[in-house]
Amino acid sequence: MDAPGLTTDLWIVLLGTVLFELWALRRLRFDWVIVALVLLGTVLHVDYLSYTSISERNYDGPSHIEYIRTIAQDHRLPDVFACGPCGHPPLYYALAALWSKVVTGGWIPYERGLQWLSLLLFFGFVVFALSIFRRCTSQPATLRLATALVVFWPSSVINAVRVHNDALASVLMLGALYFIAKWDGDGKRRDFHLALLFCALALLTKSSGYALATTLVLLAALRAIPPGLRGESLKRCAVAVVVLGSVALGAIAVRASHRPTTFCQKVLGSACDGRYVPAVVDRPSRFVRFDLRRFVLRMDTLPDDPGHDYFLNRLAKSSLFGVTPVGDELAGGRRQTLAVAMSVLLLAMVASCLIALPFLRGGVLRPYRVYIGGTLIMFAFLVAFRVRAPNEFHEDFRHIFPALVPFCIGYAKIVERLGRSSGKPTWLLQGLRGIGIAMGVSMVLASAAFFASVPAPHHGGPLWKP
Repeated sequence: MDAPGLTTDLWIVLLGTVLFELWALRRLRFDWVIVALVLLGTVLHVDYLSYTSISERNYDGPSHIEYIRTIAQDHRLPDVFACGPCGHPPLYYALAALWSKVVTGGWIPYERGLQWLSLLLFFGFVVFALSIFRRCTSQPATLRLATALVVFWPSSVINAVRVHNDALASVLMLGALYFIAKWDGDGKRRDFHLALLFCALALLTKSSGYALATTLVLLAALRAIPPGLRGESLKRCAVAVVVLGSVALGAIAVRASHRPTTFCQKVLGSACDGRYVPAVVDRPSRFVRFDLRRFVLRMDTLPDDPGHDYFLNRLAKSSLFGVTPVGDELAGGRRQTLAVAMSVLLLAMVASCLIALPFLRGGVLRPYRVYIGGTLIMFAFLVAFRVRAPNEFHEDFRHIFPALVPFCIGYAKIVERLGRSSGKPTWLLQGLRGIGIAMGVSMVLASAAFFASVPAPHHGGPLWKP
């Protein structure tokens, strides 16, 4: 496609977003390095937006717009089967419909306005990520490394401008995770109520919210084990079950009121309609095997051999580039090399975390149990979703995108601990710490270089036009 460059509407999006982020981050008292990292990330996201249409790397983008237009123009919900996502709960689409009436009055294209909403929602995601990081560490270097990883992570760039209910679901799920952990750490009733609110709103946005609702209920039950917390925690558990159960039933009732459906369709919507690709027999090995060579050398998740179509390959690769092909504008030898580098770096970072886990004491992990437990629950729900509704799009990391935040702070904390070993730090630990920092920074730089616009080869002109 011929890139439009930085047009007037993109200048509006960029300057409006940067000014709002600058005000919000300074109000939240983040230092200037953190502010600079977030603003630079926004510049990259808007640059990516300058050559990305509504349907690129977002295969059902037009269907989401159809849902939004139905609410905005007809003031009603569409039929459940009128479009692919029409079976989803309506909160995101109602918000997008309201937003479209405010910002698309002729001075900014309709689709661009919706992409701007996604960009702002992603900033909300970043704010909750920063709040989690600040609770997990007091070390500026650790906070900055984790921030850079989240802001510049490859799928962060893609998801930041996608018109999809994931844009709202991700920030609500991460907000729920933050307040659940805050309630677990501080025991304040206000944090529990906020966690309950965010879980309920997530359920009204997408079925992915069930994972965080389950996390809240299980934590309330776990907190009831110590005698001193038993009465209050059991009460909180009962409240969470009643409120979240009622919200979930309400979302199911909305789907069921439009047309009779199966139970799976009532709970998960059109995801239960069937597979979009020829059926591949699922065996347990498909969920535990990993093809290292194909993961490193291939940029997309499409297998060239059905016998090597593994769940972990798709999940890991989609955490970088999604499940749809990246497209011609992100092809070429330079970007292929960067994609290989990012794939290798991801594997090295995950391996570092797994190797370090056995050496961490239980007391060290106790303050982070919500983040660890919530991530494991999200992963379990994704596997269950994939088993119940076999589909390549149901192996996508975007369904558990908030899990990126615990991974990034976990990696940064491991790097931090290498520099604070008991006794005098050895040259070996310092060397490993340096390697860890280098891998994180390399991932950030490789992602920025991958998505940054470059002169189009067919006309030689810059993507960023005055």
